[in-house]
Amino acid sequence: MKDNEKLGSFLIGVFIGGLIGSVAALLFAPISGKQLRRKIKDKTEEIVEDAEELYHTGKEKAEELYNEGRKKAASIAQDVKKIVSN
Repeated sequence: MKDNEKLGSFLIGVFIGGLIGSVAALLFAPISGKQLRRKIKDKTEEIVEDAEELYHTGKEKAEELYNEGRKKAASIAQDVKKIVSN
């Protein structure tokens, strides 16, 4: 479980670092205001798409872990019932 937490923290760090780096690069680039606004809009759309992808990936992983946990809990419950009935 700690590995999953570390992976999640790492991905969030990468995402935030990429966001900060992208904004800094756009702001310090020698371009006109119109071009800058267009680049910011495009970059924002990319970031939103990336965030949605991360959300869906995380949701799928959470569902997998939940289902795996349910199966293990059911197996343990069956084992306990067998022990109690004997």
